[in-house]
Amino acid sequence: MKQIKTFYQKEKRTFYGTIFLMILQSFGTLLLPFYVAKIIDEGILKENTNAIIQNGGWMFLMALLTGIVSIASSYYSAHLAGKFGHFLRMSLFKKTQDISLTTFEEFGTPTLLARTTNDINNIQQITMMTFQMILPAPIIILASIFLTGMVSWKMVWIPLIAIILFSLVAVLIIKKAVPLASRTQKTVDKMMLILREVYTGVRVIRAFDKTDSEKLRADQTFEKYSTVMIQMNRLFAVLNPIVNLAMGISIALILSVGGYQSLTGSIQVGSITAIIEYTILSLWFLTMATMVIVMVPRGVTSMQRLEQVLTKPQDLHDGQASLELDADAPIVASFNDVAFTYDGAEEAVLSNITFDIPRGKTTAIVGGTGSGKSTIAKALLRLKDVTHGQILLGEQDIRTLTQKDLRAQMSYVPQKAILLSGSIKDTLTFGHAEASLEMMETVTKVAQADDFIANLPHGFDSHVAQKGNNFSGGQKQRLSIARALIKPAQLYFFDDSFSALDYQTDAKLRQALKSYLNHAAVVIVAQRIATVMDADQIIVLDEGKIVGKGTHNELMTSCQTYQEFASSQGLGGKNNE
Repeated sequence: MKQIKTFYQKEKRTFYGTIFLMILQSFGTLLLPFYVAKIIDEGILKENTNAIIQNGGWMFLMALLTGIVSIASSYYSAHLAGKFGHFLRMSLFKKTQDISLTTFEEFGTPTLLARTTNDINNIQQITMMTFQMILPAPIIILASIFLTGMVSWKMVWIPLIAIILFSLVAVLIIKKAVPLASRTQKTVDKMMLILREVYTGVRVIRAFDKTDSEKLRADQTFEKYSTVMIQMNRLFAVLNPIVNLAMGISIALILSVGGYQSLTGSIQVGSITAIIEYTILSLWFLTMATMVIVMVPRGVTSMQRLEQVLTKPQDLHDGQASLELDADAPIVASFNDVAFTYDGAEEAVLSNITFDIPRGKTTAIVGGTGSGKSTIAKALLRLKDVTHGQILLGEQDIRTLTQKDLRAQMSYVPQKAILLSGSIKDTLTFGHAEASLEMMETVTKVAQADDFIANLPHGFDSHVAQKGNNFSGGQKQRLSIARALIKPAQLYFFDDSFSALDYQTDAKLRQALKSYLNHAAVVIVAQRIATVMDADQIIVLDEGKIVGKGTHNELMTSCQTYQEFASSQGLGGKNNE
């Protein structure tokens, strides 16, 4: 897999160093039964105190060194696993920032969260356990069989048969675990989706008294997950009895055969003890390796899920040109015969869109639900490329510009006010990191947010909860507007961002915007005619096409769609303002 190869190239030295420590650890572990045999054969049976002290001393030293090496190998295993997890998270985060909004929505927030947390945690855990459990296993097993043969080749068949039979059982368990691992990850995705909906939609669920039905839906998902996990745990549960059985039978055979050979003088008692130790070590490491190998399919599935995102073809390629925008140019941006179609859609959301966005003036965009108003913002910010025509910033096609240069010239207020956790100061400086206190006071005054901020105990240092949930809808919207205003830009785009404001606050804000943004181009998308009546030009959209363009008074006499729209809001007269 590409990500593993890339990480391996970066951490090659640590990787080989950790393997070397694992080999030393295995070597030290295997030497302990060797000294046990010497203590018994040369010391206890021969009543040689010096042999007991000498071999016991070597055994103690070897155990101490093996312990130190084991700590070091565990540390570097955890270090590698942690760095691999960090590498994957950074790669995934960077990819989600680069892909288009359409591709982002194709995966969905719940599954991206599951991949960033649960999947990468799986991979980290399995990476660490692979170094600690799987890599030493073949060394221990092969060396144990070899050392058993060195002691008594007539007894090597006992641990060999035990290892082979246990390995066959392990293969069967692993074979059954692979499909379960894939199902586990899918149920985790489903759980994340439902839990996110329940937690974010708790007000709606309670308001409609749907707690019981949502509980039933969540319980069904939890039950599916628990069913899969129970099946997985049953596979693990089989391992312990089998390994205990294998060890018991192996020890009984070693004692029986070894005891008989001991009576004939073919083998010493200490050697029998060493063979038992080698057999137990082999089966124990094989058991640990099997338990980890059973988890490897989960790790492989998790890695494949990450690769699905990381290898997703880039459908939004960054331009290379830098922006050369004349600060005095009368036209800031232009739409030239633009069409926009979402992937898989039969009809275009926008078609034949042509208009200019002049500097120092306000351009309003109105239309019914689904007319394509917000899509214009996506196209202008290049969250997805248009399918036909071109959008110019100054005199340059936005597709030729770097996205950084493009978005540096624009400031955007989304339809739904989204605030990140922190303080009000953090929220405002998100739009302009070097903003002074004076600038913050100015933009909050323009955004009509100064009064409620002044009434907060800590002013600009007041806490903003996740998503701004400690503020009302209108307060969040005004903070979102202030965040956009503080950013120096050539074009300010307000995407239906006055909807939570009362008429009086709306009017005051628009009046303040006129003087504050007299140097820049302003675009306002709105549902309320009252919000855009004073705009210098109003673009009327209907089913993705421009059906009217002009001032309020002009449209009230020339555009039927606009007249109907105004009439539905109680503005039926042509001069009624």
